[in-house]
Amino acid sequence: MDREKRLQRLRQLGFGTKGMIYVLLGALVTMAAFGLGGKVSDQKGVMLFLLDIPAGKIMVAIVALGLVAYTLWRFYLAYADPRGEDVADVKRYGVRVQYVYSGLFYGSIAFSFAKALFGKASSGGEKEKVMLGKLLETNIGPWLIGAIAIGVAGQAIFQGYLAFTGKYMIQIDDQPDKAYKLVKYTGRIGYYARFALFGILSYLLLIVILDHNADAYDGTTGAFRHLLTYDYGRILMGVLALGFLSYGLFCILVARYSNMTKLL
Repeated sequence: MDREKRLQRLRQLGFGTKGMIYVLLGALVTMAAFGLGGKVSDQKGVMLFLLDIPAGKIMVAIVALGLVAYTLWRFYLAYADPRGEDVADVKRYGVRVQYVYSGLFYGSIAFSFAKALFGKASSGGEKEKVMLGKLLETNIGPWLIGAIAIGVAGQAIFQGYLAFTGKYMIQIDDQPDKAYKLVKYTGRIGYYARFALFGILSYLLLIVILDHNADAYDGTTGAFRHLLTYDYGRILMGVLALGFLSYGLFCILVARYSNMTKLL
């Protein structure tokens, strides 16, 4: 197998695994929202769900390997800079930083899945609360949290931009087929869901600063639960969860139809 084929397999395994996690997360939260079982959760909640089913450890091991593949793929993109000649220098380095951040984020999830195989599953949300609590105890801490909130809000705007413009798709000149439309529509719904998620997360980080209370933030799980504080909260949570499910399907389709999107 030549180098290009190995890289393609790495990309497919990574995107497919990422998609599976989002599909399971979306399904679990959707079921919880409409009283069909399930659980309000995050990526680590998916891990705990898998551990509870027959052959769960095998599934967790497969997901961990898939996430390692995705992590390596993102780091490769940051190193190889495949779009370097097509974009301005500032944007070029910004994209590479985003690849590194993405690799670190999914690498940490892969590590959590790997630890679970040895009975060492942990709650990421509690670690985040501890970190925020320690920051609040320092003079500069609230400013740092504010900077993080601005960064998360910027990510929300970017996800919304992708959803609104469809810039994640390669524009095919001839009549797009059904597969193209499916990739485009699942992606659009998924990116709008991510826009909403990051928007809620940035708002909750702002509440942490204003209330001087680290418990106001609980990651993805907290974002879903925050929706329950509104009228028709369960419907809102269900809609967001379905958006996550759509994003998961989109990632799986990206693994299959790499010629249709700008996602490398």
